[in-house]
Amino acid sequence: MSHSSLRLALLASAVALGGCTVYVNNRPPSNQQQQQAQPTRQPSRGIRRPTNAQRPTTTTPTQTGTTKPVVEPPRINGRIAFGNGSLGAFKGYAYVIPDTTTKMPDLSKMVPFATLLTDSFIVGRQEFSGGFPGVLAQEEWFAIRYEGAFDVQRESGYTFKLLSDDGAILYIDGEKLIDNDGVHMPQEAQGTKLLKPGRHQLRLDYFQGKKGTVALTLSMGEGDAAPRPLVGVR
Repeated sequence: MSHSSLRLALLASAVALGGCTVYVNNRPPSNQQQQQAQPTRQPSRGIRRPTNAQRPTTTTPTQTGTTKPVVEPPRINGRIAFGNGSLGAFKGYAYVIPDTTTKMPDLSKMVPFATLLTDSFIVGRQEFSGGFPGVLAQEEWFAIRYEGAFDVQRESGYTFKLLSDDGAILYIDGEKLIDNDGVHMPQEAQGTKLLKPGRHQLRLDYFQGKKGTVALTLSMGEGDAAPRPLVGVR
């Protein structure tokens, strides 16, 4: 079997990468299906395929302080709760994470499998199914790192509210502002930061554990004003 045929056979079944379960189909395969899908093993030539945990850092810093993968993963070809594949101020990279995850993993050392975009974060509590269309049918055990920019009109103290299911962490201008990490039902946390007028950088890390409900909403309010959904700038 050629190397290209072996890669195709691997992609046609669920494979474990460094403790991460990848779902190519909508459902995890049965034990019988896994046995049938196993490709014929080729003699080892002394080359080991690295897992996510073994790979070197796969992101590089940019001039704005954001990070990007060395190789840009494909965009999803539809719209899901977490974004779309065509337009958005915030670019998100999706990752498969280990099925033992209870805290936000170090995404900078993992390889993203999909790209998605959004202008805001307004994912109310809902069931998530269908995965990432056109790329991977991953309905559980995934994480997304969003990065992008937003503007404020005047210097003031701004309150950010972050609701998530499961964990999420918000960074503003490189500083961690809200830590809503861990495995939990929809839970809200907030933080306040003094911002000067102009453009500011945002990073939002999110992960989903077992298949079920998801939620990810982010709002911002100036002073005592009621927070509204934070909208990015393209």
